[in-house]
Amino acid sequence: MTKLTKIERFFKETTFSADDELFVGVDVHKKSYHVALYLNDAPSLDFVMPANKKQLSQTLKPTQPALKQVAYEAGFSGYNLARCLKQNHLPVSIAATSKIPRPSAADDKTDKLDSKKLAEYAAKGLLKSVAIPTLKQEADRQLYRMRHRQSRNLAKVKIQIKSFLLMHDIQEPSGLTHWSQHAVNCLRTVPLQTTLRVSFNELLSDLDYYTSRLKSLDKAMAEYLDKGILARRIALLKTHPGVGTVVACQFATEMFHYRDFNSTREVFKYLGLAPRIHQSGEHSNRGAINKMSNSRLRSNLNQAAWRWVFMDVSAKKTFIRILNNCGGIKQKAITAMTRKLAGHLWMMLIKDRPYDPTQ
Repeated sequence: MTKLTKIERFFKETTFSADDELFVGVDVHKKSYHVALYLNDAPSLDFVMPANKKQLSQTLKPTQPALKQVAYEAGFSGYNLARCLKQNHLPVSIAATSKIPRPSAADDKTDKLDSKKLAEYAAKGLLKSVAIPTLKQEADRQLYRMRHRQSRNLAKVKIQIKSFLLMHDIQEPSGLTHWSQHAVNCLRTVPLQTTLRVSFNELLSDLDYYTSRLKSLDKAMAEYLDKGILARRIALLKTHPGVGTVVACQFATEMFHYRDFNSTREVFKYLGLAPRIHQSGEHSNRGAINKMSNSRLRSNLNQAAWRWVFMDVSAKKTFIRILNNCGGIKQKAITAMTRKLAGHLWMMLIKDRPYDPTQ
């Protein structure tokens, strides 16, 4: 008689019904899944299996009547496991890494313990889940993120060029502040020693490369994101003063799940723009903003807020009033304007209306 494995014996001896409550935690790795089952407020089974999403779905299929949630931590594996489980009609949640409860004191950490904790936290409602995008939403967002990456690389090269000029006491050509084509051409003809010219040409070559990649990605964004519902949202967002194509594309793709938020306060917390509140007894104060969020979007919204202040008379008056109230600290004032801008953009998407300065 063939000896049953621990997993086979458990599923053979256990009957799952709608009266039961089962939560599953999965610690995901490239080559393995560590799985823990938490049944009716008690740990019941844990096992290790190959990293095969279809096999995991088939393993959990018999538990479907009692299964309340399969939880795993957001990370390198992305959303493919979640999509596979959803296709097999299994409830799944991806836990936000920064929101998972952590012990205040140092404790043991193993894959087995991590999967057990995920299952237990899911059962107790302690996990904050992230939105799961569709394949198209993820692809659209990835295109913008790649554009942002190349933009950041270009900015780094520009800083390196300016540092090179400063280090070797070379006068910057006029127009380099805005990186005009004339200024870049002047850099190519600056008299330098032979070996120094070789090094400088490498930086100029990087400048040409990242400039061309950025133009190529801008063209791709205009071609692929300028269609359907997403294009309509982008056009809607661009009606707000200070918001251009780049910020509109980023906000529309990163905030694909904008209807999941119930208030502007939730939007601000998601974007890392909400001030941290510290309250104890009769004392309460607000500190710096909580930056545990998408720094790319927050940074670009901050720049858009500056443009809004310079373009819009009413926004400038509001900025000056806030500036006077916060002791003349410009960064605090512009952060407040960034919150207002984010709130406006979210409400524009919710109401499906262009920007109205009177509201």
